[in-house]
Amino acid sequence: MVAACTSVLNGTSDPSDHAGAYHHRGVGYLQLRQFDRAIADFDAVISMDPNYSFAYAGRALAYCTKGEYDRGMENAKQAIRLEPRSARMIKYRAICNEERGAWREALADYDEAIKLSPNDFEHYNSRGDAYRELGEERAALADFATALRLSPGNPQSYRKRANLFFAKKEYDSAFADYDMVIKLDPSDNTAWAARSYIYKERGDIARAMADLEQARKLGFKS
Repeated sequence: MVAACTSVLNGTSDPSDHAGAYHHRGVGYLQLRQFDRAIADFDAVISMDPNYSFAYAGRALAYCTKGEYDRGMENAKQAIRLEPRSARMIKYRAICNEERGAWREALADYDEAIKLSPNDFEHYNSRGDAYRELGEERAALADFATALRLSPGNPQSYRKRANLFFAKKEYDSAFADYDMVIKLDPSDNTAWAARSYIYKERGDIARAMADLEQARKLGFKS
């Protein structure tokens, strides 16, 4: 993504394309955790178009992830001011709240995002994470279940629920969910490793060793 966007910016393309190219390159730098470069690109977008909400949102994530929470939150709030009915913009503020450890505020953000976009399973996954961080495990499990009802084929919800069951030592429930993770995403080495542990707890050493071997083939480090 970064190279392609740089090519657009260095080429003879229409300058009207540059805001989008800077934004996408900023997202690429954000994914590479090159936060200062990401911020510079989002700055460029905003200088061209002060109403480009996703640039403020991207800059918010960059600042919050690098620990500059005040600047990050101000950018998140500006993104919401530009799109007050956007669940996605509110979710960016929630992520910033997570980064600064403000889980109760993040939970309130996810509540608001769900009201605006009640059929987006990812919001329930994220709110479930916030509930878990706050020690509200039953609410977390309920949100993961809702996410699965909305998107039965997504492995993320099974993974999150499995991890919570595993932490609670509810191994039968965890096993069933890890089994689904492996079916939906067989490259998930942690699911193979966790299922291996449960097999071992059940005394099924042969299956435990087979799962652990597969986990290691996929890069799991024990």
